[in-house]
Amino acid sequence: MRPSNDAILACAIAGSMIVGVLMPQVGLIVEPYLLVWLGMLLFLNLIKMEVSDVITTFARPKSLAVLAIVKLLALPVGMYALTYALYKPFALPVLLISGMSTGLGAPFVVNIVGGRLPLVVGMIITTSLVVPFVLPSLTYALVGSEFDLPIANMILLLVAALFIPLFGGLAAKKKAPRVSAFAYKNSFYLSILFAILINISMFSKLSGLFFSDQVFLMQNIAATFLCFAAFALVGYAVSPKNEKSAGTIATSYVNNTLVMVFASQFFGPQVAALAGLYNIPYYACILIIKKITRHN
Repeated sequence: MRPSNDAILACAIAGSMIVGVLMPQVGLIVEPYLLVWLGMLLFLNLIKMEVSDVITTFARPKSLAVLAIVKLLALPVGMYALTYALYKPFALPVLLISGMSTGLGAPFVVNIVGGRLPLVVGMIITTSLVVPFVLPSLTYALVGSEFDLPIANMILLLVAALFIPLFGGLAAKKKAPRVSAFAYKNSFYLSILFAILINISMFSKLSGLFFSDQVFLMQNIAATFLCFAAFALVGYAVSPKNEKSAGTIATSYVNNTLVMVFASQFFGPQVAALAGLYNIPYYACILIIKKITRHN
């Protein structure tokens, strides 16, 4: 019997996490090309979308504006206040991850779960451009720590990892239809390959944590699932009925890789740990969201 796509996804994600933790030397080989793997993953999942659909999303921006305001302002402030009251040591890492932009891997999730892909892409563009101004200000106001997210680097990342795959897909449709058709037909299996490479890269950096302080590790893993659930519920609640799936994905699938990088630089590895371990619910909850949306 041929395994289902859900079983393939579950095995691939679990296996890549284990490889990253137990064989971090493999991650050292593939990690320098993390942006390439992410760009290829996006290419495979954005090739199904027309640019005109994204333009339409920005032309009728009500849903996009509401989601962006909730994602970048209401959600981080609320999550920080709640975490500060319940367990203060996690307040800062929760603030950083809850205030980060929609992740570049979100289109992959949309194509598995279902939903309005143009809305999610619109959220990636909008939140990625605004977050360098908003998140540092929120952090300084709430925590008192000041740091910079260079807007030029963020725009460069956006161009390299989003616009190039998007317009590359359009070019492939016109100039190389056979390549486009092959990518479209096999997008799931090729996407799994690049998701594996991304996951190995991420967990190789976290390998030492699994063998040092297990209590701290379990606390962070539990916190990531609680954060994911809160982000998803907020996105679901504020989205219109026909955009529930896209709204849920746009708020819960965040750019945790970027949080991990600058949290390590400005606040240390303990603050960065939550962002890195967020990859666990990031992938583990894809099938959960898929089952929920099937019943709605």
